[in-house]
Amino acid sequence: MFDPMMCDRCCTSLNPTMPFATGVVTYAHPAWVGKEWDHDPEPVPVDPGRLRGVCDFCSADHPSTAFETVKAIVMLDGPFTRVFSDPWAACERCAVHVRNRSPHLLIDRAVSVLPGTYNRPDRRARRKEIKALHMKFFAAQPYELKEQ
Repeated sequence: MFDPMMCDRCCTSLNPTMPFATGVVTYAHPAWVGKEWDHDPEPVPVDPGRLRGVCDFCSADHPSTAFETVKAIVMLDGPFTRVFSDPWAACERCAVHVRNRSPHLLIDRAVSVLPGTYNRPDRRARRKEIKALHMKFFAAQPYELKEQ
């Protein structure tokens, strides 16, 4: 649907967004809790040799596998529509929960390892946000991509 892009400066995969009003695709850094980006995205086409691999579920480095979904995941985020149609990278610990179809264990892991504050209201808010996306991921019928 959207061309995959990465940031030329930090080699992180960028998320496409498209406001309803304009219909113009823009790219933004991932909204990682506790992570403040020190620069604006500099979108360039993905270069696999430079792309920084991170787990799309918990943000751990060095993902070991990837999952694709049968259906695209569409979420409304204020005035933006976010479409998740690219494969989801997963570290081995998160991959176990996806393979076992254990969304709540996957959500628990993401909430516990993502950087940020540890007070109860912040953790509840983070869990609510993560749960909405991860439950849509499981509803979209994920399957593991096999290397050939």
